[in-house]
Amino acid sequence: MKRREQSDEEIYARMMRLMQGKKLFLRKNLTRDEVAREAMTNRTYVTRALQGRGLNFSQFVNSFRAQYAIELMLDGKHADTSPADIAELSGFSHVATMNRYIKKSAGSTACAMRERIFGP
Repeated sequence: MKRREQSDEEIYARMMRLMQGKKLFLRKNLTRDEVAREAMTNRTYVTRALQGRGLNFSQFVNSFRAQYAIELMLDGKHADTSPADIAELSGFSHVATMNRYIKKSAGSTACAMRERIFGP
């Protein structure tokens, strides 16, 4: 019996569920192999599913991290949390990477966003 090949859409949907449900993006050193294992596929199919959407693995993962960081910054409980700590809580290894992805998705850096929300 021949095994049915997985479609890019099925793989991408599983990856999305893993990111949204299990929050795999919070693992600081998350690898393509880990995501492939969790999505019950292999790294080649993960890459292909992402490339079909114009993304590489880092872009995919860091977009979730940036959104999570923004959510943390908008949450009043984290008003006094430093950008470095927000980056750490969001799975980023560096504040600069977090800022780059936040600027891509929200149009401003983490510090500028915090000032708008909570004041200087």
